[in-house]
Amino acid sequence: MKKSAFKFTNYKEPNLSPFEKLFNIFKELIIHTSGDFDEAIDWLRELDKEYQLTDENYTIDDFINDLLNKGYITKQIQSGEEKTKISSKTERLLRKHVLKHLFGKLKKTKKGTFRISYSQNNLDSIIVIYYYVLLYKMERV
Repeated sequence: MKKSAFKFTNYKEPNLSPFEKLFNIFKELIIHTSGDFDEAIDWLRELDKEYQLTDENYTIDDFINDLLNKGYITKQIQSGEEKTKISSKTERLLRKHVLKHLFGKLKKTKKGTFRISYSQNNLDSIIVIYYYVLLYKMERV
């Protein structure tokens, strides 16, 4: 008879570059700030002060330069002042990130009929999810 058990080990942090670590946090912050780059970077700087996310070898300014060089952000001149905004590449990446977060653990099952209760809150959630799925499909075309 096969025995099964849980094996507990210490957490092993994935081996990520400083850019990848900050980029994972940045993606979450940019979602929470509704795409406002300046506010997301301000929050990232605050988190860096509290949790020492960077060191003297790789700073937040280095991270911003890497974002610019990799095409995740763009600098635009509006009303005579230079503004930094997220690029369409970042918007696509964020949509994929959200979809993966929402639907990542879904598995294919047999076809069937499923009853869904349609309260107002559930209906709003379904509409939002449907909207993101449509956006994702439109990008793939």
